[in-house]
Amino acid sequence: MITEQDIRALLEARGWRQAELASAIGVTQPTVSRWLGGQLPDPLAQERLRQLINGAYGTVSPVRQQGAGAPVENAAAAVQPVLGERDLAVYAAVEGGPGDIFVSTDPIDRVPRPWFMGTVRDGFAVLVVGESMVPAFRPGDMAIVNPRLPPMRGKDHIFTQEAGDGSFRGSIKHLRGWTQEEWLLEQYNPPSEDQRTYTLSRRSWPRALRVVGKYDG
Repeated sequence: MITEQDIRALLEARGWRQAELASAIGVTQPTVSRWLGGQLPDPLAQERLRQLINGAYGTVSPVRQQGAGAPVENAAAAVQPVLGERDLAVYAAVEGGPGDIFVSTDPIDRVPRPWFMGTVRDGFAVLVVGESMVPAFRPGDMAIVNPRLPPMRGKDHIFTQEAGDGSFRGSIKHLRGWTQEEWLLEQYNPPSEDQRTYTLSRRSWPRALRVVGKYDG
């Protein structure tokens, strides 16, 4: 079981701030702050933290000072970065209606690839606009998408349909389930409670791209 003390030791060893650890394992900085306050991470986060602590995504080597036999005092300098190359494409989005966005197919930026995207070369990130998914996603956050993963109940997804100009229309929502005809969705910040759950036609919105993390805006 990964405890508060383990997480503090990991931060110290790697020389990280809370936000850097959060980005590395796909959670938010407030989540890491709650762990440091005594809340236990969920099972998936426990496993990711365990991999970091055990060196699965970065190892500490016995680096020595040049021309001397003493090891470097700050071993965190020898840790290989958990973030990969700066090759994850970021796409701009503009709000096209209540909860909907239009996403350009031309990237506006590239950001470091988090470890959980591994070698997913067609992964990408989308700038979030609108407030329908606050507090999970706020305007300016980047939702990180792994398009190779299948839809999963209880996870956030970007549901898409093609637009005529080469862009696509998207809607970032929480997936509650689905039928052969419809996606059963939830949003977090609608104007009234009876609008928090609704459906989208799977014929009109054929793709559900799973969101696997985010960068805070």
